[in-house]
Amino acid sequence: MHAIQLLRVMHSDAKMRFKLVLGADDAATAAEQWAALQPKLDLHERLEDEFLYTPLQAEMGRGTPLGDWDAIHETDVALVKQLIAASNKAQAGSPEWRMLVGAINDALSKHVMAEEGQIFPRIEQVWGLERLRKAGQAMQASIDRSAGAKPGARSKETVKTGSTATAAPARRRR
Repeated sequence: MHAIQLLRVMHSDAKMRFKLVLGADDAATAAEQWAALQPKLDLHERLEDEFLYTPLQAEMGRGTPLGDWDAIHETDVALVKQLIAASNKAQAGSPEWRMLVGAINDALSKHVMAEEGQIFPRIEQVWGLERLRKAGQAMQASIDRSAGAKPGARSKETVKTGSTATAAPARRRR
């Protein structure tokens, strides 16, 4: 699976997981699902940063849609991280907590819409299929490592249709 396909699957999975979190009647279940989703969001953001946006910014430079996307991405990530920190201080299942998790979902949905509609098609044009496949393989290896799998082994975190992997925030290590 190439990098953009992998990220789209992760976006779809995150969307489904947010529905489960926000739709849970029981506060404990919602909190448990939210706790399980957060590391997936961190992993997703790290993958985007390491394998797409940092290399693209270096290659394309500022003043180009792909070169400038990194800064937009950083701003979106910072907002989501603030909301996550606030949600983690709120009482799980409370109206305030649900509002904060809903705001995180909304911010990520807006980000994903821009990413999938404007940025991913440009990356596909600039990089081409072979480079996207290599980036996807590197991303998958990182996913497997984070799940404790041996390289090349398919863990339950392996991204494929119907998988358990997901979407968006950690932060840049420069």
